[in-house]
Amino acid sequence: MKSRRGRAVWLAFMKLSRTVRTLIVGAFGAGILITPLLVFQLRFNTSPAKRQAHVWSLWLTVTWAAGCVTYLLVDLAPALASSIFRMISHSYERIKITIELVSAVLGWLKLTLDVTWAWIALSVIRVVYNPPGNYWTIINRVMQAMFSASVLLLAEKVFLRYVAINFHRRALADRIAENQLGLRALDRLSNATPNLSARLHPYGIGRRGHRASVALDNIASSSSSSPINEKTESPPEDKHGKSKKTRKTRRKVASVIVENLGLMKNQREGSTLYSASKLARKLFSTLSAVYPPRDHLLVEDFYPYFKSVADAEAAFAVFDKDGNGDITKKEMRDAVRRIYHERRAITASLKDVGSAVAKLDAVLLGVMLLIFIFICLLIFNKNNTLQSLVPLATIVLGFSFIFGHSAQTLFESLIFIFSTHVFDVGDLVLIDDSPMFVREFGLFSTTFRRVDGQEVIAPNSLLSGSKLVHNLRRSNSMWESTQLIISYDTPLKDIETLKRRMEEYVQEDENRRQWSSIAVNIDKMEFQNAIYLTVAMEHKPNWQDWGGRWTRRNKFMRHLKTVLEDIGMRYTMPVQPVLLPHPPSGYGVSGGGLGSPYPRSPTRSQRYQFQGTDSASVDGVGLGIQIDNPSRESLGNAGSFRAGELGRAPTRSLRPGPDRF
Repeated sequence: MKSRRGRAVWLAFMKLSRTVRTLIVGAFGAGILITPLLVFQLRFNTSPAKRQAHVWSLWLTVTWAAGCVTYLLVDLAPALASSIFRMISHSYERIKITIELVSAVLGWLKLTLDVTWAWIALSVIRVVYNPPGNYWTIINRVMQAMFSASVLLLAEKVFLRYVAINFHRRALADRIAENQLGLRALDRLSNATPNLSARLHPYGIGRRGHRASVALDNIASSSSSSPINEKTESPPEDKHGKSKKTRKTRRKVASVIVENLGLMKNQREGSTLYSASKLARKLFSTLSAVYPPRDHLLVEDFYPYFKSVADAEAAFAVFDKDGNGDITKKEMRDAVRRIYHERRAITASLKDVGSAVAKLDAVLLGVMLLIFIFICLLIFNKNNTLQSLVPLATIVLGFSFIFGHSAQTLFESLIFIFSTHVFDVGDLVLIDDSPMFVREFGLFSTTFRRVDGQEVIAPNSLLSGSKLVHNLRRSNSMWESTQLIISYDTPLKDIETLKRRMEEYVQEDENRRQWSSIAVNIDKMEFQNAIYLTVAMEHKPNWQDWGGRWTRRNKFMRHLKTVLEDIGMRYTMPVQPVLLPHPPSGYGVSGGGLGSPYPRSPTRSQRYQFQGTDSASVDGVGLGIQIDNPSRESLGNAGSFRAGELGRAPTRSLRPGPDRF
């Protein structure tokens, strides 16, 4: 029974506002601490311990009361400063960073101020009362050391939070804002249900907008990969008297969507993609229930589910990445998948950033500890400070020889992670032309996963000093090229035809969401035999989706091959003349027998027919080669060859004169 009463009192106390609770605690604590002073003043006025009791009681009471007042004022300061600067300053966004920084270190600021008030109160009370005893000097020095420690801790936490806030704002702020917009759009559209009036009105006139029935998580602090919580509200009562069947259908659709968006924390990538695709199909089917039916969505379809036209257009732009004014089923699927992927990547990146910040905190605390030791030597040993610093300096110097390289590596890694910051977790990067995904990064090394599944651990000092890192996620539309070799005799109109047909391919409705432009340029002409063409194509999205990049490229290459075959562009290696020496005597007379080392020579009547536009007959050169009706059409871009006198030399040697064989 007593425990229940105590719990009831505690719950009633916690229901009070923070200001009231602080005032109650302050008054109660100050009343307890001031009691010894009142007792000695009223009851033991002549006691020799009166002065000591007065000093201790008054000091602790003033410290406690000042701490409570400081607690209230410090909590009120950020909101008050924000309101004042919003009214009188036009550059509020710049001041907002400082306010956020102060809000992040409020606890350490309170600690520093409390220690400061305690030290000041002790100094004033000692001057007023002049209490006897040498231990007050030691207490005063302890308070000096505590003040120094609190100031060092505050400075370390301010620096740490400044680094973390700037890191998040520069690296993840845009991504977090965009992903939050996408999550809000999914949240608002989660109540999208087929409406009977939609068949009568092509743009959903008469639909009722629904407030979001699910709450968004705070993406900067949540570690769950689920974009939306599972809590749903029942739809409001319909003023127009819709049937219970319609309300059940709405609840059923909403429950299916929420189930798709539900717990994904322990899901693998494949199941996540399946859930995203399932949600995209459901949203597209419900939003596209208009008359006349169409296979795409327009921005007007989003109007009933948002409070303003601007919100609807912003949500529509999340799904319409190509900006053509409509959303196809494939675009909806890709957009929902992208939101899911980005959610998981941001969560992992924030987790790794938190780990790196915690390690940086440990390093800075170690540095502050060394500084605090020096300060304590100055406070507690004023007369022999130099003699105390010599052995400590010797120890520090020895450790510098041992850990000097590690300290340098750590400093370079800190600069690389928090200042340069070339990648985040989940980014696709190119290092030495090898595509790799960033899996996690620490103070000393970064773990990558190659596209073939291999994991690579690279020191941060190596990445910051001697490697060029190409971040594909932060890139915009990206170009790539391929090279073609065609015959020198290819007409220029065929090259223009190739360019025109590839431009038509890029401008098709299905492909213009994936490609921005294309260029066909003549790179060089070699020996009047071959023309080198460079076909450059610009991907509209970057290559963060590595599989999607190869899918687009493979489809483009298949179409390019088809166009080349239709136009008839080809290349054939030039024919190389083969000159054989004159056969020995007796070749072809008795040759061909079982004991002859030489085969029977062909006669001049033996012909070899070429496949071409003109028939060409071949004898041996040395076998006697003779070309009848030579033409480039029969030989392609290889040209033609007619044996001269040198080729018809009677001897086996190519040079005139006696046979040297």
